[in-house]
Amino acid sequence: MAANTIASRIADFLKKYPPFTSLSKEELYRISSEAVVCHFESGDYVFRQGEAGSGNLFVVKEGVIHLERQEDDALVLVDICDEGDLFGVRAMLSGNPYVFRARSAEESLVYALPVALFKPLIENHSQIAMFFAAGLAGGQAGLLDTHTTKRFPYQDSGSLLNWNRPLEKTHGELVWMSPDKTIKEVATAMTDKKIGSMVLCHVNGELAGIVTDTDFREKVSTGKASIDASVSDIMSTDVVTMPLGQPLSNYLLKMLRHKIRHICITTDGKPIGMLSERDLMAAHQNHPVALVYAIEEAPTLQKLIDLRNQADDLIRFYLEQQVSISLTASLATHINDALIRRVIDIALQEVQKTSGTPSVDFAWISLGSEGRSEQLIRTDQDNAIIYEDVNGSTEDKEKVKQYFLQLGSKANDMLAEAGFEYCPADMMAGNPQWCQPLSEWKQYFSGWIRQPQEKALMLSTIFFDYRRVYGSEALLVQLKDHVKKEVLEESIFLNFLAKNALKNPPPLSFFKNLVVERSGEHQDEFDIKARAMMPFVDIARVLSLDIGQLDEMNTVARYHLLAREEPKRKELYHAAADSYEYLMRIRALNGFTHHDSGRFISIENLGKLDRQILRNTFEPIYQLQQMLELRYQLSYFN
Repeated sequence: MAANTIASRIADFLKKYPPFTSLSKEELYRISSEAVVCHFESGDYVFRQGEAGSGNLFVVKEGVIHLERQEDDALVLVDICDEGDLFGVRAMLSGNPYVFRARSAEESLVYALPVALFKPLIENHSQIAMFFAAGLAGGQAGLLDTHTTKRFPYQDSGSLLNWNRPLEKTHGELVWMSPDKTIKEVATAMTDKKIGSMVLCHVNGELAGIVTDTDFREKVSTGKASIDASVSDIMSTDVVTMPLGQPLSNYLLKMLRHKIRHICITTDGKPIGMLSERDLMAAHQNHPVALVYAIEEAPTLQKLIDLRNQADDLIRFYLEQQVSISLTASLATHINDALIRRVIDIALQEVQKTSGTPSVDFAWISLGSEGRSEQLIRTDQDNAIIYEDVNGSTEDKEKVKQYFLQLGSKANDMLAEAGFEYCPADMMAGNPQWCQPLSEWKQYFSGWIRQPQEKALMLSTIFFDYRRVYGSEALLVQLKDHVKKEVLEESIFLNFLAKNALKNPPPLSFFKNLVVERSGEHQDEFDIKARAMMPFVDIARVLSLDIGQLDEMNTVARYHLLAREEPKRKELYHAAADSYEYLMRIRALNGFTHHDSGRFISIENLGKLDRQILRNTFEPIYQLQQMLELRYQLSYFN
């Protein structure tokens, strides 16, 4: 059978089951093309407890797989996986060996899917991240009850991921109408009650159908149905229902499987209420998705501050449970972005009270670690505003600038109250220098690229890691196109940037001891940011610019991209990515322990093993810097 036919069949199978239901046809086919079909006789092992991760996730096509854990003299059945179930996730998320064995309980067919293809999907699809965060894959739920060695004391997060808790009640009473009503009557009632769906029931209480906002958009606003027609003309009769009292995970799975956001809850077969995706997330107040929802709707700054403090507990919990740093950073970024957007909304409302709406488009950009989506703990702010060029008099231009400066200052103040300290170097949107029209930003970048003096290189290390968080995407696209063109025309800039990336050699002394601060407030402590993390960041930035890659700012993602671009160096790039992830984790945990940025680490408090792992992470720095020396002929730039 042709390979493409096999891939199509695998894709057709996977698309029926979560989390694959969230993938596009192209993404599914890409994964399916690399899938390996494995056959197991009864009693065969897919993998054994203690084995290193195979680099695959597994999906049961046919048969039954038992996930079992050996505990002292007892064999514990952790989970049973049958058709469509996915397992082997723990090793993917943590990078650790398998903590149980997977045994075929009968003749089985299993698809092995490469983790390398799957990991980026977790970062780019919130539905997939939610699937794994909720512990819905085979064996995940049981693992959450296992004893995990904690390297730092922390407050037990209790039921953070307890999706087995049953749904006890729905949010409010069922709002319903007769299917004989007109579309206009139902739409009016939904607007009055501020609900996104309406259940339609017959007089005897039996369910007839459901209409949602989507039906109104797709069937009424397009002219396919008149607002005076019966609502039964546009309602969906295939209503997904579930009884009250099921584990929360069952409702979530049902939504994912059917790609729906509402489920009708029943008792004795009669509808009693609706459960929305938002209600489900709200039931998990500490779940990242619930937090994002709550932040998006926070009515006051104080509420935002409370929610962001709550997020710290969740991020720390993920770190201590050895959840993949990519997934943890992705979730932290979603939470931070939601907070920044809400802060700007509130600040904008205040500005509009006296100055009206903005007269031109603008974009709020995050820089530095937040720009790279790597801010696990709250550090100081790095942000800026880009606004559309103003056609008019000098007075008109100044008026627009003052508008956005006012917005930037208010947002900076609010972010500071939410725990993001002011930037000591004042690289913030409220600073007139960093609140500029697009044409001025283009001149900034051209100047840094064409005249790469020391200060220009310093600014490049901050401003080349930018990401839009709020406002116009079009402005960012124009700026990126300009920067790409400038770098291409003035490629010597990369040599200077590469030279700058060699400022911090691997932080080991002649005797392979960690280089610590010799004086000052942090004497005898290790500066993990400047000495270990920044070299990785700087090198990844240079090499990414060199291949014309300006869309991906995240350091780990940059190294993985480089590995695909330069297969002969993929081992080095993957090692760099792994090392950087380790450094991110150790810095964040240190920060949570000491309630600071985590930048300075007391070597004395590290165990022998941790010190050795830390030393090993520096080896890729040495190799990468040697590579830069040769590639950019840096000996000529002294």
